[in-house]
Amino acid sequence: MIFVLMKNKPRTHLIFWLIYFIFQVNSEYAYLDNYLPQHLQADWLLILWFAFVSILVFDLSIIPCFYFLLAIIDGKSNFLRSTASKIILSIAVIAFFVVIFRISCHSFVFSIVYKVEEDIDSFSLFGIFNALMNIGFGVSLALGMEKFRQQLVIQEELNELRTEKLSNEIKFLKTQINPHFLFNTLNNIYGLALKKSDDTPEVILKLAKIMRYNIYESGCDSVPLVKEIENLEDFIEINKIRHKNLSVDFEHSIDNTSQVISPLILLQFVENAFKHGASESVSASCLKIKLTLKEHILYYEVSNSVEVSHNISSTKIGLQNIKRQLELLYPDRHQLSIQQNNDNYTVILTIDFTHES
Repeated sequence: MIFVLMKNKPRTHLIFWLIYFIFQVNSEYAYLDNYLPQHLQADWLLILWFAFVSILVFDLSIIPCFYFLLAIIDGKSNFLRSTASKIILSIAVIAFFVVIFRISCHSFVFSIVYKVEEDIDSFSLFGIFNALMNIGFGVSLALGMEKFRQQLVIQEELNELRTEKLSNEIKFLKTQINPHFLFNTLNNIYGLALKKSDDTPEVILKLAKIMRYNIYESGCDSVPLVKEIENLEDFIEINKIRHKNLSVDFEHSIDNTSQVISPLILLQFVENAFKHGASESVSASCLKIKLTLKEHILYYEVSNSVEVSHNISSTKIGLQNIKRQLELLYPDRHQLSIQQNNDNYTVILTIDFTHES
């Protein structure tokens, strides 16, 4: 709420000057209560009126001085680009308003408002120093407030740009996966069509369901974990029809059906297992998937058999994509390990959802 207020420059400045004015009037009242002649001190309303008018007059020097200095400091013109020109012009502006302050104080506030003579000359050393302190105090507070406000706005804009950049990067990574999955599945359907398999219509229907999920859900930041599991099951069913010699064991257990997860994160590991497991095996192959969610901790294990001659490094391309997504989506809240030997390839992922609950 404070940031929303300070993001609006005119409103922030108005509130600042109102608070500063009240503070000044209070300080001036305390000063005048002791300074004014005895016969004027009895009427507190009169003292309050004196304080109000005098501060109003003083601020006619302080406030314009601030905005002139702010224009100089933040100036973008060629003349104001050098530090020396800014310093010289700032000194000239301060000197001008110190003169205005002393004239209004000596000739108006004391002579006309208080109806007493000031006990120092208009441009005495003490009077100039007093004016400089009053202007310097007000301008310094206002500059500090404005620079703090500007820093907040800049930081918010940087955060928005960073968030947008990360969001665009995640979307780009997901678009790299979707066509890859589609082409692989279409190849499966093509193989079934060549064989005139009765399973072809069923595979097409399941593919349509999966693509509908991928198209509409992948644009969301998160989806229910149960939906992601259902999508995994459809994907597995398509591949089981295609690979008759494939044994698939999918175990899943979750203790919180409302838990959400970034869409398509889990699918990519299974797709990778099918692509570099069953698709490249000439003999019977097996795929084991285990997914559990317990006390907001997700454990996901995908293990597939591989041929002895299989080049494990070929799976690294897809994994680089998913690793980057996990780094962006779950920084410091996930662990990914890969275990491999001559006939088995296993990926284990854990994600801590505790802070999202």
